[in-house]
Amino acid sequence: MNKQILERAERVTRETIAPRASQYDVAGANPIESWRALWREGLLAGTVPAAHGGLGLDMPTYIAMIRAVARGCANTGMTLHMHSTVMRFIDALGTAAQKRRYFDEVVRHGKLFGSWGSEPAVSLSRTLLMETNVRRDGAGHVIDGVKHFCTMALGAAHYMIWCALDGGTDMAKSLQLALVPADSPGIATDGKWDTLGMRATFSPSVTFTGVRVPDDGMLGDPGAAIRVGVIESFALGYAAIYIGIAESALAFGMDYAKKRVVRPENVAGAMDPTVQRHIGELAAHLDAAGLVLDDSAARWDSADLAELGPLANRAKYLATEIGLEVTSKVIQVVGGRGSYKEFPAERAFRDLRTCTLMPPTVDRMLEAIGKNALGLDAAMFNVSGSPEPRADRA
Repeated sequence: MNKQILERAERVTRETIAPRASQYDVAGANPIESWRALWREGLLAGTVPAAHGGLGLDMPTYIAMIRAVARGCANTGMTLHMHSTVMRFIDALGTAAQKRRYFDEVVRHGKLFGSWGSEPAVSLSRTLLMETNVRRDGAGHVIDGVKHFCTMALGAAHYMIWCALDGGTDMAKSLQLALVPADSPGIATDGKWDTLGMRATFSPSVTFTGVRVPDDGMLGDPGAAIRVGVIESFALGYAAIYIGIAESALAFGMDYAKKRVVRPENVAGAMDPTVQRHIGELAAHLDAAGLVLDDSAARWDSADLAELGPLANRAKYLATEIGLEVTSKVIQVVGGRGSYKEFPAERAFRDLRTCTLMPPTVDRMLEAIGKNALGLDAAMFNVSGSPEPRADRA
């Protein structure tokens, strides 16, 4: 792990990003100044290869960086992770010309890239399927469809759109990624994003109507996106974000318990054995989730494709369940004041409850973890058009 990069991320988060987190949450607006701070520190290019001017971070350092940013602002951590994962896709699937062009926009100009895959009629809890259609039309392609939860809408410079080539339903053959400039004609949003938490990820629904994309906007061959081991890294980064949020909530709860004097005993709340038991339980559980995350990250770069899903699932499952426990019980430990919006525990609870809804779901993760333990196929998602894994393939 690169400790200098981690120290840089912790410093910019502490000094610049965390102080703005509440303001962006209230406004429900993209954390633009936080993005600029990350760019000035070179962290927007964390997953851009060193040969193209980026940091080329290994997975342990990357996960530690995302976790550190999420401690200060969950929304900045999530948007940085989405952007960084697009950089991974470009590195894995892009042509030499695409890499030069898009990496330069990030390194030199601080441009953000969003990834839009969710759709209103398709659940990603089990099956990877896209109804947004991309088709060849003259000297390029045209996209039509609707996307939900479009993170960084009106904030990113480019959007990586998950499409079905010519309306195909077998994603192993039809899944096509397209890099679309944000100012392309035919992109429209209602701008509605009024959610429980993760408000500053600004992720409204977006409609694509006859959006033209040149050939050099197509990223990789059809179906290639599911074969390069990048899609699984979404879940590993989510786990880092969940743990970072929970760590910030627990740190606040412990500090509050130490400082709050309770009458008539006139002692700090931290002296209450009940508070001590709660804090001890939460700290132990959070340490366990962090250790599993660190182990998955340490094994990631040398793992083969079949191992990535199980590594990500176990980390995300534990981070989800333990993160929800921590952020809920911290409010209980603090008491009624824990629900005040002036305190970070309330925002941590809302953000974690919201972002843990991202696929794969808990049920899907447990199913996959169980299959892996039994020696069965345990892909993170079923690919539409392919048969369900069979038990006799073990």
